[in-house]
Amino acid sequence: MPHDHPHGHGESGEGAALLEAAFIEGFRAVSDKASFLRLAHVPFELPGPDGLGLKLMEVRISDRFAVGAATPGFGTAELVYHPIPGPMVRGTTQITFVYCTLRETRELGWSDVMSRDGE
Repeated sequence: MPHDHPHGHGESGEGAALLEAAFIEGFRAVSDKASFLRLAHVPFELPGPDGLGLKLMEVRISDRFAVGAATPGFGTAELVYHPIPGPMVRGTTQITFVYCTLRETRELGWSDVMSRDGE
């Protein structure tokens, strides 16, 4: 199943997007999610504020599909709606890693987490 992934998380180049797509596909398919995360070097804890460690609590994968577009109408408060023809509908898949302390929750994207080598 092909996935189109957004490049808005600071990834550089096609290689990072391909790695992210492979990670998502593998994570969805594997039965032992925790071991998969360890093998991929996803940190289960990150340095947090005041020395409190942020703990990995959740991995979210969401699919989105744009099926229409809207523009402001001329001389009216009503939006002008334009449905996107079926064959032109494109999806995006996003992965989010949720880290928590007692005081805060942080939602980090793929590149935010994977760029932390050695921290």
